[in-house]
Amino acid sequence: MQKMVINNDAFFERVVAMLQAGQRVTIPVKGYSMLPFIRGERDLVELQAASSYEPGDIVLFRVGGRYIMHRLQAVDAEGMAEIMGDGVWRACEHCPVTDIYGRAIRILRGGKKAIDPRSPRELRRARRWKRLLPARRWLLVLYKRLPWNLWLLFEQRAGWVKAHLSKRKAAASENE
Repeated sequence: MQKMVINNDAFFERVVAMLQAGQRVTIPVKGYSMLPFIRGERDLVELQAASSYEPGDIVLFRVGGRYIMHRLQAVDAEGMAEIMGDGVWRACEHCPVTDIYGRAIRILRGGKKAIDPRSPRELRRARRWKRLLPARRWLLVLYKRLPWNLWLLFEQRAGWVKAHLSKRKAAASENE
């Protein structure tokens, strides 16, 4: 399969337009901010717009000019949402509920195995994970080093090696 790289803003503007038109959209995930529930570079997430959002929903929103997908923690009386990634141990984002465009209705683990993020089992797992907030940092360090997650370590190191080798190659071509 051939990959195509497009501008992030253009991509998400199209995704948001499709969500607002009532369509379901499946997008690939990048990054590790939703570990251990969603894994970047491996999982796909199917999104759908909703009339209201509840704590525990994994939502696509815009804050600071960036589109992000994290878990909704709470909504206050003024309509401000508090959102935090499962793989994040300290920072929360805040945005108006009107800047939330859709919620995850299905996670395709490895692009194949379908998981319902709103199922009682997944919501229980998310609540347990939230209670572990002070220890998340260290649990995630351990999680990334488990044998079945060697792909994560490999990807992180491969990215560093690739960047390092390209710098060396550029430096060598300048010297010639």
